[in-house]
Order: sequence, then C-alpha cells, then structure tokens
Amino acid sequence: MLDLTILAITAHPDDEGSCGGCLSKYAAEGARVYVACATRGDGVDAQIKDPTVATRETLAQARSQELICACEKLGIQPPLFLGYQDGEVDKVPVEDAARYVARLIRELKTSIVATHDPLGGYGHPDHIAVSNFVTRAFDLASDPAVELGRPPFQPAKLYYWAFPRSFMEKAPAFRDRRADIRGKKLGFVGVPDEQITTEIAIHDLLPTKLAALACHRTQFEMDENGQPKTFAAAVPEELRLEMFGHERFILAKAAIAKSKAAPNQPKEDDWLAGLR
Repeated sequence: MLDLTILAITAHPDDEGSCGGCLSKYAAEGARVYVACATRGDGVDAQIKDPTVATRETLAQARSQELICACEKLGIQPPLFLGYQDGEVDKVPVEDAARYVARLIRELKTSIVATHDPLGGYGHPDHIAVSNFVTRAFDLASDPAVELGRPPFQPAKLYYWAFPRSFMEKAPAFRDRRADIRGKKLGFVGVPDEQITTEIAIHDLLPTKLAALACHRTQFEMDENGQPKTFAAAVPEELRLEMFGHERFILAKAAIAKSKAAPNQPKEDDWLAGLR
C-alpha cells in the first residue's frame, strides 16, 4: 500500500479524464488520490448535452455532482472545489491562487501534482491559468519563508498531462476539432512529442475511465450502450489502443533525482519512479 498523496488540479469538471486512468491506478495501489477543480463548470461557454439533467440555473450543481460521480467511479477521494468562476480563472491573481493551492499541497502532504500543460491543451484561458498558478504553487509549498498556516512540504513531482502533437496528423478528428471559447474557435495543438517524458499504460483501466466520463452527462452525448460519445470515437479503430491505452505527461518539475530509464524503455512509465 502506498503511503502518499496524489493531487490532480483541473479547470473544469471532466478535465480529470486527461489522467483518469492514472488516478484510478494509484488509488487502487493504496495512494490517497484527489481532484481539486478550479470551477464548477457553469460558464457561459459550457454546453448542456442532456437538457434533462440541467438548466443554466442548475448547471453548477449538476456538474459538481457529475464530478463527484466520476471520482466515485475512479475509486478516488471526493472532489475539492477551489471556488473560482468558470470562464474567469485567468482574471484571478496568479500569486493568490498559487498560495491557495500551495496551502492545499501542504495540508494534504501531496507527493505528486498533475495539471494542465502551459498551452492549456487547445489554448483555453482557464486551463492556461490553472497551469500557471499550480506551477507556482509547487515551488511555494516547500518554501519555509512562505507563511501559509501549514508547515512547508516538498512535493516530489509536477506533471503536465500531454497529448502528442503527432496524433494531430494521425487522427484528423483531433486536428480538425474546434471548441467555442469566448467567441473564438480554438483547435487542439498537442505538445511536441519529444517533450513527453512519461507514458503510463492504462489498457486495463479504459472501462473504468469511460465509466467515469459517462458521469458527465451535461458534457457528452451517450451512445446506445450508455457510453460517452467522445471525439475519440472518430479515431480509426486501429489507432485507438495506441492513443488511449496510455496516458502521457511532461515531467515539469522534480524534487528527486530522475530514475534511469531501461534501454528498451526510453520514457518513464510510473509517476512513482524514484519514490517506491
């Protein structure tokens, strides 16, 4: 059993799906695993795929419950909410938000922190803002000169979840997808493949990950089997296992020496490499 804490910090309910397989994996191994969500997902750009489960007035409550459901399916702790307004996270002073998250890291004694990459996946301002203040929080948490009402604690690693840029060409469904955010159509950009440091197999956890995503009924249409119709469904079948049988990350910061990769394993394959 693992005596450590993992904390994924997201902008919106359903963003935890980017690392849902890993969250479930390490919870099953005994780690204390949390998702802290910056917002309740009720911004003006939020869609309501199933109007029978929410209205504009009830969307915050509905999406909060969906995240609670997803965490239950993943086998992790109930979610934490940071209390920021969806669509306005980039207006929050970075230092204020960073101190808030650093205090949470100290309180939970968090060893592994995971969050959005600095480009926000597809340039979403909320994602970028969360990446910025979580990155800053990682450093503040261990700084004894920073008074936060909790003793300093040094987290071991900070990861950004990452989608390989090469997949943009392999699957036009990703390359061509657009999200309407604040009046702009934002496309997925992915991260350069060479920046990806960590690739963790989650083949056996794909059903669990899909079950958790299925909780987000305001976010996804469901097929006849009750499975979420994610844009991944448009990926050719022969590529699905390659793309979704692993979750990929950038090791952004590490307070421990990086473990040496085996000759046939050029990428780190375990968040806890160097900690076990």
